[in-house]
Amino acid sequence: MLAKLYHAHHKAYQEDIPFWKQFAEGATALELGCGTGRVAIPLARAGCSVWGIDRDQAMLEVAGTNLAGEPDSVRERVFLLQADMTQFCAGARFGAVISPCNTFSVLDVGEREAVYQTVTGHLESKGVFAVSLPNPAILAQLRGESEGETSLEEVFPHPQTGNPVQASSAIEGTQGGVTWRWHYDHLLPDGQVERLTMSTKHYHVPVEVYKNEIANAGLCLDAVYGDFEKGEYTPESRHLILVARLLD
Repeated sequence: MLAKLYHAHHKAYQEDIPFWKQFAEGATALELGCGTGRVAIPLARAGCSVWGIDRDQAMLEVAGTNLAGEPDSVRERVFLLQADMTQFCAGARFGAVISPCNTFSVLDVGEREAVYQTVTGHLESKGVFAVSLPNPAILAQLRGESEGETSLEEVFPHPQTGNPVQASSAIEGTQGGVTWRWHYDHLLPDGQVERLTMSTKHYHVPVEVYKNEIANAGLCLDAVYGDFEKGEYTPESRHLILVARLLD
């Protein structure tokens, strides 16, 4: 049920789709951490071919259900696979490898090193690796100023009952980063509340560390953005977006 609630909570967010589409157009893309298909399916609707991998079977089941409602022309462009991005081997090369939705920031240094190997092992020559992350400066600020506070983010219909679900979030400083907790409170007609909670740790990694890791992996950093309109990255930016290329 958490995967269905997660999708219901985030499915309306489309701000980043045009950004990812530019890398997937004219090439087959590999999406690392595709979740419920929020990015992969719109890319397929735009004519892009996408392999989406995720290690969470429940998320992939929701993605499969979402994909089943699409026309044949969309379904045939998406290949979903349960796999760990730190150990993945497709035996194929892609024009782009993308990692949307802050997925990359949940990896520790060893996991990131393994994922860079996945990236370089699956990119075509001059292929693009693009990743979006929470701005590390904002993570540090949240840890210092908002730790322990619970904020109501959104109210949406429960995907099965239609009753209201209140989505709220809280953060907690942890070793090397912050843990984000999403609480989904299902408001029942009799006044009772059913709560489900999902937690994700995001590592606080300075921008320069990411840049060095990318260079050490044999990738050439093309751009650093602060938003999906390719605005300049600053400590006040909402996002950290890195775009690199394999030159071999």
